[in-house]
Amino acid sequence: MKNTKVAKLIVALRNGKVASKYIGSGLLKTAAQAISGLIVLRWLEPESLGTWQSYTVFVGYLHILTLGVTSGLNRELPYWLGKGDVELGMERLKTAGYFTTVLSFSLMLLISLIASVLYITNVFNLNQAVMMVLAFSTGALAIQTNFLGATYRSDQAFDKLAKIQLYISLLYFALIPLVYFFELWGYIAYEIALAVTLYVGYQFFRPYRVAYRFSTIQLKELIKVGFPMYFWNYLAAMSRTIPRLILVLFGNPLLVGLFAPASSINAAMLNLPDYINRYLFPKMSYKFGKNNDKNEIYKYTIKAAIYLFFVMMFGGVVLALIIPYVFPIFFPKYVDGVLIAQIVIFSGVFYSINALFHNALNSVKSFKPFKFIIVLRVIYIAGFTMLAYYFSNDLLLSVSIGAVFAEIFNTMSYLYFFQKIKLPNQ
Repeated sequence: MKNTKVAKLIVALRNGKVASKYIGSGLLKTAAQAISGLIVLRWLEPESLGTWQSYTVFVGYLHILTLGVTSGLNRELPYWLGKGDVELGMERLKTAGYFTTVLSFSLMLLISLIASVLYITNVFNLNQAVMMVLAFSTGALAIQTNFLGATYRSDQAFDKLAKIQLYISLLYFALIPLVYFFELWGYIAYEIALAVTLYVGYQFFRPYRVAYRFSTIQLKELIKVGFPMYFWNYLAAMSRTIPRLILVLFGNPLLVGLFAPASSINAAMLNLPDYINRYLFPKMSYKFGKNNDKNEIYKYTIKAAIYLFFVMMFGGVVLALIIPYVFPIFFPKYVDGVLIAQIVIFSGVFYSINALFHNALNSVKSFKPFKFIIVLRVIYIAGFTMLAYYFSNDLLLSVSIGAVFAEIFNTMSYLYFFQKIKLPNQ
């Protein structure tokens, strides 16, 4: 018994070390991206940067074509490994690899053909055609990168991911001279080099070196699991943009601008829970596959949520206290948005917990609650914003208060549906 406890303690310490390395390197990568981004913007003209980003803005929509296969693998691989059925897990991995690789290269070829036709017919000039090919090809490559990322499920694999993220962090600064010397085309080369390096790193350190093989049956199973996850994750993310949408529809550009720092701070703050969720989700799926015990997932998630809540609340309070001193120095044009930023921070605190519950429900394939939870979130945001506006007559303040109360009540919604997965224990 004593030896068993010691062994469990050693494993826990080792896992904690790996988790710290992965999350820490992820936060370092995020910081490097933000700082390098501010540096390169000093050397780029807004108009030229806007030309390139007018192509990249559409790139994210390419991932819809995966039909959720990568999301499905993200859940299915650790689940079947935990269940002990390595063969089935590998079959799904091989099918996902085949599908995403064919899709990615097919998109690159199709995009090149379309850009060539547009150039030959004088719809695009050469620069526009090249930008289109590079932007969409980089997006197509990201489909493969995301697939490879879904195969890193074990602690050993997360240790490798930490190294990759550290190298990418250094590369953000090492490649900056490209932008300084070659301006826009240097910036394009900068972004492509980062995307290719990330793909190469994932490919080189990939934990499963298997030949991809297509199976219609396995593809259907991956889509059946992955598409609901992809769909509800997308809607959940879109519902977070409602406060800004309200300002666009019923306010004016000044209010939208004053809300921007609050959105940026909130997004930066959520990097920590984002990396924590990426680490914990495969753990949940593995545990559920191993024991088929929803109660265990419930207890595991509640424990993690309590720790995460206190960490995020502490961080939120610290940020709220220092913002009034930081804005006048670094963002003097946005001082009227100080109170708004302080309030919106706490919507991020509760959203981080909600994201954890969301992933836990995904791990046990409990998708039905999402249609209620996400609809309720929209109702909460609209309702609390209207209520706050009734008392304050200040739209900017109202959407901020509405965002916080919406996430608080959304936490209650998640808890209500989440506790229902415990019984019956399947």
